[in-house]
Amino acid sequence: MLDQIASPSLAAARRLRPVGPFHLPPAAQPPCTWIELTVEDAPAQPDMVLRDIHRDFTWRVALTKTVDTTIWTARIMLPSVPTIIRYHFEFADGSTLLELRQLEGRNTPIYGEWKQQEFQIAVYDPAQMPAEWTQGTVIYQIFPDSFAKGDTSTDRVSKDVYGQAPVYKAWGDPPEAPPRGRDFYGGNLRGLIDKLDYLVDLGVETLYLTPIFESPTNHRYDALDYFKIDPMLGTEQDLVELVEKAHQRHLKIVLDAVFNHCSCDSRYFNAAGHYGSDTGAVQNRESPYYRWFEFKQWPKIYEGWIGLKHMPEFVECPEVEDFFIGAQGVTTYWLQRGIDGWRTDVTGWVSDEFWRRFHRSVKAINPAAYLVSEEWENASHYLVGDSFDATMNYRFAWALQGFLAVDKLTASELDDRLETWRRDTPAPALLAQMNLLDSHDTGRIMTFCQNHRDRFFQMVAFQLAYPGAPMIYYGDEAGLTGDYAEDGRKAFPWESVDVEISAFYKRALAARRTSKALQIGSVETLLIDDDRRLYVFVRRLDGESVYVAFNASDQAAAIQIPVGEAGQWRDALAQHPTIETQNRQLSFEIQARGAAWYCKV
Repeated sequence: MLDQIASPSLAAARRLRPVGPFHLPPAAQPPCTWIELTVEDAPAQPDMVLRDIHRDFTWRVALTKTVDTTIWTARIMLPSVPTIIRYHFEFADGSTLLELRQLEGRNTPIYGEWKQQEFQIAVYDPAQMPAEWTQGTVIYQIFPDSFAKGDTSTDRVSKDVYGQAPVYKAWGDPPEAPPRGRDFYGGNLRGLIDKLDYLVDLGVETLYLTPIFESPTNHRYDALDYFKIDPMLGTEQDLVELVEKAHQRHLKIVLDAVFNHCSCDSRYFNAAGHYGSDTGAVQNRESPYYRWFEFKQWPKIYEGWIGLKHMPEFVECPEVEDFFIGAQGVTTYWLQRGIDGWRTDVTGWVSDEFWRRFHRSVKAINPAAYLVSEEWENASHYLVGDSFDATMNYRFAWALQGFLAVDKLTASELDDRLETWRRDTPAPALLAQMNLLDSHDTGRIMTFCQNHRDRFFQMVAFQLAYPGAPMIYYGDEAGLTGDYAEDGRKAFPWESVDVEISAFYKRALAARRTSKALQIGSVETLLIDDDRRLYVFVRRLDGESVYVAFNASDQAAAIQIPVGEAGQWRDALAQHPTIETQNRQLSFEIQARGAAWYCKV
């Protein structure tokens, strides 16, 4: 831990919380670690009540008074296997000390609200942390229907969209509103193969594709057949070629795993009878698929994802488990065709034990595979080494949005959210977290910024400089906008790319690519100024330092940062002039709504 007096983050944490007993939880720790926990400003002796959430086991520890009569400590041993420990403190007068956290939001951000909950310590397995290649990798999310069109012979494939005819859009037309999942631009795997050099030139290292298996809809989160590529996107051979050509360019490929539900018209449920009259669960109770679904009253009343009847949910029976993660299952099949990992859809709707078995199955085939959960809130229980390597980090997105896009967080509140996320997450997994700004499930970041380019550039600069694996949603670098998820799934504007935005991305990604400190270095907060809305942190590695500064106000501001190194420093973003160290200080003016990455010349 940083020196408590010198740490701006600790000072901010104290400032944001009411006067009274104070406890700062430790960062995530390996099993069997002995740690010391401290309660400050406590007038009486507290008991600590701890609970191992995996075993649902509780125990109690009395704290001991130190020389300072208001500080109490206890030394405890953490469990021998990965888990989450939740705990609180109890006093003789019946009062308790809980953690006060900002409410961050789930599918939409929340600002200005706080909640009390138990403190937590994540106990993680150091031997099961993310592979080296995932650390700091630059990810690019692609919605295949809208990215690029190669072979035009597949862009009008016949589809039955739950009784509706498909709507074939011209490239560049707006998406259908209200959305019905039936409008198609005709993007495909051949188009993606054609654009691999574009992605390499941009600075991308990993491609994450939303679902590509056969489906009636444009989003394809309702599979018809998990062993077949959607004919509109191409063929299995197209995917194999994509993987091979991506790997030749040192690009990784991650696919989307939708293992909670399928289409009601799938070969497994077969409500429309497309796969024969006696094969699916809805047609024959003796079908091998009948047991895959939960019927309340066969055949009409059954469990659908969030109540949607066109997406019946799977039951986690042994046959379903074997279908998805068995030796001949879906996961294994596509890993054997060379993909590098999976992102799992609606992860929280599937049991934790299923994901542990999924993890074991995947890692047995490819120990370096990248497994990413979709979890919009605290995902630390997935990251302890027994299920996932990373999560889609909406906590990060909402924090940046609050400080830089909509001015609803102070610098202290931003720092508090980031520090809390970093404590929740095992340190060896931090650099693999999928740090996004927007995705196929949100509106576009430019729209969040109300089309203010300076705010947009700040968010991109923060994302690409902070620890993690930054994820670019296709077309953000070209200027795409969108008020909501489906509105943001526009076709990539290949003929009208926003030159200024594209140049900023290329410049920032090139600077990141030449800096190991920005990719995998440590991070330390150096300045938190709520009055002037300033925030500064430094990334460090092997003698290299990059000082990253943000001014989230409408006034230029002067900043002084101790650097301890003489010499000249340039802004790698090319937004501010080169400066020279004076009295071991880096002194510069940062423009209104400005960002700077100062590195040694």
